[in-house]
Amino acid sequence: MSTPRTLTLPDGVHPATLETDRGSFATLMATPDIGTPLGTVLLVPGWTGSKEDFTPLVDHLARYGWRTVAVDQRGQYETPGPADASAYTLAELGADLVAMSTALGGYSQLVGHSFGGLVAREAVLTDPSVFSTLTLLCSGPAAFTNKSTLQSLQMLSFGLDNLPIEQVYDLKLEHDVKNPGYVAPPDEIAAFLRKRFTSNTPTGLAEITRRLTDAEDQTDRLAKAGVRLQVLYGESDDGWPITVQNDVAERLGIEPQMVPDAAHSPAIEQPAATARFLVEFFHDHSRFTTD
Repeated sequence: MSTPRTLTLPDGVHPATLETDRGSFATLMATPDIGTPLGTVLLVPGWTGSKEDFTPLVDHLARYGWRTVAVDQRGQYETPGPADASAYTLAELGADLVAMSTALGGYSQLVGHSFGGLVAREAVLTDPSVFSTLTLLCSGPAAFTNKSTLQSLQMLSFGLDNLPIEQVYDLKLEHDVKNPGYVAPPDEIAAFLRKRFTSNTPTGLAEITRRLTDAEDQTDRLAKAGVRLQVLYGESDDGWPITVQNDVAERLGIEPQMVPDAAHSPAIEQPAATARFLVEFFHDHSRFTTD
């Protein structure tokens, strides 16, 4: 989960509903002030996240000349989702991104953060023709393998199946505050984090949590998809191990890139630097090619 540092939207960044042939999706969107956009960047949040995880990055990318759209996936925060477990497979979530890119005119630069990277990968494997590039931002090749992480995820999904989502959040928060590295956010941000979590479709959040325990490695298939690829992570990323992300990059035939002074949420922690890494990749067709 990423924790926004402010809820104030920069000038030019505004909420918008994206209509697709697979439903409506809540977004934060920005377009350049001057000239025709260079293209479209589609930003996909991770587990328990939302479009707000990208707010400063949306602004920076628009200033570089890109129409930028950060989304809530189905069942996430302000995008409704069905209470049907089968609606939250990676295949279904990936098909949503294909529909979003198509509705935006196709050829999107797709950026998937953390769990969103697994979904973005699935979208490219489903229909690479509607994407120009894919950036795996602090994401991994498959489910987590750390036993304690898996146990926590399994407990959370069980709780979501059996308890009110508000109670699940309170139990999760009670667990989180015991972490030695926990820093309490300002009251406004704390209220937002609770509202965001409890606004998720419980079935959807439970199933997304399970995907982090059972997702299969599709790296070799992705290497053959024909879409330019980027692996980007924070210097002290504490999601998938950096060694694992480096291995993904090697298997994809590319060099991984690291955002200095950032951890698992570079779009919030270092938005300007993250935007530069992304924009350089979007424009450079020579350095980041697959075999």
